Amino acid sequence: MHTLYIDKNEDFIAEVSVKNASLKGAKTRLIIESPDGFNFVFHGKIEGGKCIIPVHRLKGILDENITGKMYLEIIVEDTYFSPWKDDYTTAEHTSVKVMVNEQKNSSKPTVTVKVPKHIQAAPKIPKAQVVPIMELNNLCKKFGFTRKNIPQYKKAFRHLVNEYFTLNPEFLTHKKAVLETVRYLLK
Repeated sequence: MHTLYIDKNEDFIAEVSVKNASLKGAKTRLIIESPDGFNFVFHGKIEGGKCIIPVHRLKGILDENITGKMYLEIIVEDTYFSPWKDDYTTAEHTSVKVMVNEQKNSSKPTVTVKVPKHIQAAPKIPKAQVVPIMELNNLCKKFGFTRKNIPQYKKAFRHLVNEYFTLNPEFLTHKKAVLETVRYLLK
């Protein structure tokens, strides 16, 4: 089983040998299937017999301890190969766990606080993205879109999003992050 670290960028590296064909112009990609039906595709290259595919941070996209399937695809001289498949699990490369031991004094009252693990923090958003997030969030609320009914009204939601980014092309470079955050904010 392969481990994907969701909190850091890393390179997927594999040795590749091809028989009766040239690696010149070969295309490679790593496909990561998530349990919720999304596929993430990362493109790479082959240099000196090594396939190198940069895999970007997946924090905020995939949670920790998720399992799924991943596979490598290579296209050499217009021929498709899928030479490697494996299961994966996600983990955090760097984590900090704190346990505070306090001195208990019987004369003072004590308070115990437990924070549920399932509450996910909102993603950090660059200032340039705040305006389109709020505008698009308000439009979604105005037209009655919720997190639950977006799949039901997928066409209408896509039309709204496409229209918004057509009218505001300056935010197009942040489209993915804006849509993830709006999805998070919708109830």
